[in-house]
Amino acid sequence: MSEKTPKELNRLYMSELITALVCGMLMYLLTDSTGQPLDLRLLIPGGVLIFIILQSAGYWYYRYQLVDNPRNPMDWVMPVFAVLKKLDLALFALYPLYLLYLLIFQPDGFFMTMNIFGLILYAFSLIEYYNYYYFSVQIGVIKKKVPAELSLELSHHEKKKLI
Repeated sequence: MSEKTPKELNRLYMSELITALVCGMLMYLLTDSTGQPLDLRLLIPGGVLIFIILQSAGYWYYRYQLVDNPRNPMDWVMPVFAVLKKLDLALFALYPLYLLYLLIFQPDGFFMTMNIFGLILYAFSLIEYYNYYYFSVQIGVIKKKVPAELSLELSHHEKKKLI
């Protein structure tokens, strides 16, 4: 786990919050510009993406609090992230199930442009999940698998729990 300054950690969690806000606004503007209602084709994958981005913001805020107040270890945070990691996997199953429902029961609703944007959001959700909970996805070092900081802390928490 690399040591970051409070300024860096503040920038990281604030940028994640802004990213979640921008993602929500883009979803709204996309449906508004196409004249279609905001429906599950965008809400499910977009909601999952925003939820994962907010988890990242929470993690960076947690790290910021640890640097700001090192005497308060906040032992409850890592168990929450362990549960969120599992919850994300369940949420990832929703969109393919919804697409399957559309394909079987409403085939005309399946072949819409909103599904393309939904698939793009779903792909970004998967990448963000992988980036936060497994390996850091960085453009410059895409071939090297650098463990994500949250991944390292969660594995440390699991080892500590077993002892």
